Amino acid sequence: MGKRVVSNFEKVVGGWYRPAWSDSMVWSPPPVRKIRTIENIWIAMPDGVKLAARLFLPEDAEQAPVGAVLEYIPYHKRTDYRSIDDRTAAWLVPRGFAYVRVDVRGTGESEGLICNEYDLPEQADAAPLIRWISQQPWCNGNVGMRGASYGAINSFQAAAKGIPELKAIVPAVGTENGYTDDVHTLGGCVINEKVIWGTIWKQIMIDPPDPELVGERWRTMWLERLHAQIPMVAEWMQHQLVDQYWHDRILTDYSRIQCGVYVLGGLMDSYVNTVPRVLEQLNCPRKGLVGPWGHSFPGNGNPGPRLDWAFEEARWWDYWLNNHDNGIMDEPMLRTYIADATVAQTYPADTPGRWVSEERWPAQSIKSRRFFVTTQNTLQPDQPPIAHVTVLPLGTIGGCIPLLSPSDMATHAATEQSDDDKLSLVFETEPLEENIDIVGQPVVHLGFTADKPVAKLAARLNEVTPDGRSWMLTYGVQNLAHNDDHTGYEPIRPGVERHKEMVLYYTSRRVQKGSRLRLSFSQSQWPIVWPSPEPVELQLITGKTALEIPVRTKRERETPIPVEIFPDKSGATPAQQDPSSSLVQAEGKTGSRRVSLVARYPVKPRMIKAINMSVGIGWSVNARMTEGDANSYRIELKTESVAQREGWKVLTKVDTTMTSTCTEFIVNEGIEAWHNGKKLFAKRWNNRVKRNGN
Repeated sequence: MGKRVVSNFEKVVGGWYRPAWSDSMVWSPPPVRKIRTIENIWIAMPDGVKLAARLFLPEDAEQAPVGAVLEYIPYHKRTDYRSIDDRTAAWLVPRGFAYVRVDVRGTGESEGLICNEYDLPEQADAAPLIRWISQQPWCNGNVGMRGASYGAINSFQAAAKGIPELKAIVPAVGTENGYTDDVHTLGGCVINEKVIWGTIWKQIMIDPPDPELVGERWRTMWLERLHAQIPMVAEWMQHQLVDQYWHDRILTDYSRIQCGVYVLGGLMDSYVNTVPRVLEQLNCPRKGLVGPWGHSFPGNGNPGPRLDWAFEEARWWDYWLNNHDNGIMDEPMLRTYIADATVAQTYPADTPGRWVSEERWPAQSIKSRRFFVTTQNTLQPDQPPIAHVTVLPLGTIGGCIPLLSPSDMATHAATEQSDDDKLSLVFETEPLEENIDIVGQPVVHLGFTADKPVAKLAARLNEVTPDGRSWMLTYGVQNLAHNDDHTGYEPIRPGVERHKEMVLYYTSRRVQKGSRLRLSFSQSQWPIVWPSPEPVELQLITGKTALEIPVRTKRERETPIPVEIFPDKSGATPAQQDPSSSLVQAEGKTGSRRVSLVARYPVKPRMIKAINMSVGIGWSVNARMTEGDANSYRIELKTESVAQREGWKVLTKVDTTMTSTCTEFIVNEGIEAWHNGKKLFAKRWNNRVKRNGN
């Protein structure tokens, strides 16, 4: 899109001003247009299915059409996400945009059926949906897509279809590659999040539509949804390698995306690798932002400091949907927050650190530094002689990182790492002579041998402060029996030397002078990663195993971030987290100890006055394993959802349990539906799925 000249009149009317952080004028759209809300409309798809949408429009949009922003997700616009949608519309619409919230087919009040995530019919709806929006009298013909997590994923999918009316997307804490970065695998290893999210996702798919919107057919629609369900977790377990199922859901040809992309990530979120990867792979106009928060948009991310994301996103949409050159695309490609400490050290206070920028990514300011592991358990820059060191086959290490994507930073985030380090194979540098900033994805180059066909390896990179405590910088896991692109299982031949690269999570962290870097290896990352089918004698080869870290060089001057920062003003006192507060608990002696993860979040109904409905959802997880028994891991997830108004109450329940043997995964799944106290539907599935290199 070419630049357009901005007149002096537009500088006044458009809200241009000179903020404290800038030497030049910056555009900010004035919040002057009132909101008109349309609770529900139906949008017909080519196959006759009607999608339910909630519209938020400037009152004068039909007289002065605006660009439209679509959020297309399955999280019930009528109930579950109502307050979130209201908040988004409250800052987006007054600034001159339409906001269109659509539930994907088969969810909320939308017709049709859904029995998997990002399924082909759902993907096919994107183009006619966007085209319909562009043709409305209140739209100027330009449409954008936004969304966090699920909404980020289908924004990438829509962008890859080359829809002419789709001008730009804002995908937050999501991915274009659901195999590597979603809830299914980590480094090719099956993870417990398959069970956790598979159960919660099924709960979303089986909840009924609201009778007030769909009328008497609500019960028929509900029963159709219930009967259409499949054993979700067992289905996912059939695809342990990248196959056609995944090729239908992941982006492999990045040239297919030509619209503008502003991709967002959080240092505490498991989707953070998406940001550097798409900035490097895409050729379209693009920007990236990585903040200190978790699985959230920057404006309400936790932990802080937060940003005035409403201002930044409005600038983005004004450029791409209203054709105003407001300078946003002249700014650096990537902005990332370099944290000075972990959440475990500082929460609930803001994470200390600073914002930095890179004009391009990969950045010329970042240089690699390599450290080799040695038989003396050190990390050194010089390559040592060839030797073998053993990673013990302990299957219950990893509880200091209890969950893949923490939401409650007080209990879900990674704790101090010493308990896991004590049981791991550990290598350390000498105390650092100066501060270093690690920005990017560290890589562990592996030379190894193993005596079993399947072996898994976890690596945790920590900062050991002068007081001896160990704080996580980043980590990664690798299935050593997969080929490089996870399309094939290549059984390990006993004693035969092999080589792999393990890419750790993106991090943006300052390691303080006087601290040490510690690289900690284990054969497990429990409870996140499913253990290998049997104990493995695994040896790393010194001289061929090395850590490579991306170090950002000092800059004379940083480009200031063009967004207001909202620091923590709660008066919270930073407090170093007690490891005993972790969700994961262990008891017993090394070699025979028992570990468990137990958490329960009961249903707490809340009244939505606008629709006179009380709704609530709760869930619980119970996972446990005994050291010495590779197949003793058992995880159970239960969810429950309730919705009611006078004379009408619906209740749905979902449960999933997964265990394993040396050759199979055993998955038991069930759903139940109740109407006014009577059981309407129940179904169970019991499946055994062959282990395929896992």
